[in-house]
Amino acid sequence: MRALFTGGSSQLGTRVLQCVLDDEQYDEVWCIKHERAVPLRHPKLRVLERDLNEALDLREIPAPLTQVVHFAAATHARLERNYWEVNLEGTVKLMEAVRSLGCRRFFYASTRCATEGSGAYAESKLAAEQELKKVDWESLVIVRPAEIYGLDAQEGIDRMLQVAARFHFVPLLWGSRKVQFAPIHADDFVAIACALLSEKRSGVHTLDVCGPEPLSGIAVGSRIARYYRALPIPMWWPAVRLLLLGFQSLGISPVTPDQIKRLEGEKTALVSSADGTLNRSMKRFLLD
Repeated sequence: MRALFTGGSSQLGTRVLQCVLDDEQYDEVWCIKHERAVPLRHPKLRVLERDLNEALDLREIPAPLTQVVHFAAATHARLERNYWEVNLEGTVKLMEAVRSLGCRRFFYASTRCATEGSGAYAESKLAAEQELKKVDWESLVIVRPAEIYGLDAQEGIDRMLQVAARFHFVPLLWGSRKVQFAPIHADDFVAIACALLSEKRSGVHTLDVCGPEPLSGIAVGSRIARYYRALPIPMWWPAVRLLLLGFQSLGISPVTPDQIKRLEGEKTALVSSADGTLNRSMKRFLLD
């Protein structure tokens, strides 16, 4: 059997791709490479250079194709249209191309920010979910992770951890109940994603994957401060928000333009879905 993987060059995607390569049921695993090289070598692995922004030709892959695992996405774009081109239009192109190869199983990495009014990234992921659900799949699994940390990424909570470790200060965001986190360690998310793929579920499943506890901005900052012995700097979120919006009005973007809406927006869930696979012991944020 054959699988097709997208997003295998990212740190998170690479780890899940390794699970798919190790799955004995697959004889071939094809991986779409866009900009960065896929950092894995394996006898089963076949790499295709393709751009999800363009017409997607997958004729090199022999039919039938059994499983698609779709991790590729635009996550912190400066131009709003980039989210829609990659996250929505690219997903639709991929869906149409794999269906022509007989594929009936699709695994999609979305986000728990996928709600209306939460910015272009969130809304483009939500729109992609809706398009996928219009198709008759043997299996459609949509996972919506909360804030993933532990990858040494240059964004999100990982960036806060880096600043605290290097400069020994951390922002303590307070003043808004909208600022909520449910951090999940990359190890836990990878374990859950791999378990879901190995289960080979039938039907349509939309699963929220959060850390073991919801945390306020104050709680996140306080834990980071204790862990790194960093100075917590209280920041009143309404003032920070106004300052960031002021910078944006001047054409200065300390954060990506949709970041405020993404942070404040409604989340699909505060805790993981009530599901056997997801009810597992997880690392509590900076306590394990």
